[in-house]
Amino acid sequence: MIILSLEKEMLQLRHKYEVACESRNYTGIQLIDRNDELCILYEKANIQENILRNGEKDIQALEDDLRMIKIEIGEVKRKIEVARKNITDVPKLADEVIQIKNELEIEKDKERKLADELENPNNNHRWRDLGGDDPDQEALEAKIQVLEERLNNKKEALLEKELILDEITNLSEKLRG
Repeated sequence: MIILSLEKEMLQLRHKYEVACESRNYTGIQLIDRNDELCILYEKANIQENILRNGEKDIQALEDDLRMIKIEIGEVKRKIEVARKNITDVPKLADEVIQIKNELEIEKDKERKLADELENPNNNHRWRDLGGDDPDQEALEAKIQVLEERLNNKKEALLEKELILDEITNLSEKLRG
């Protein structure tokens, strides 16, 4: 009886042991599953953080682009205002352009008239009489003869002076040497 009761107790203990082992194994499996789920969640969290960082960078870039676009819009608005202010001057400037074109045509006409007058050989204002008379052929030949004689005399004088210069140069070199 004692043996039977001990065997029965042993069977109960073995049964509790098996239940405890199964419970432990089941809990271990659940722990491994939860650990795998935790790793998957960490990976998802890292992916989400990377997406968030990239999104923030993209948002920053878009904000910079938006800022630049606002600046450009302000510049365009300023140009539009300047153009609107200048629009009031357009009719005045158009009248001024027409007036200047008319003045240009008048000046071109004056220039054409003056050019025609200058090219007209019958125009007495184009030339003037200098007065005096033209010498005849004999007078010109006599004048040429006189000028040639003067030229020859000058050439002779020049040669004499060159000879004197050479003599003086030679004498001064002898004195130095």
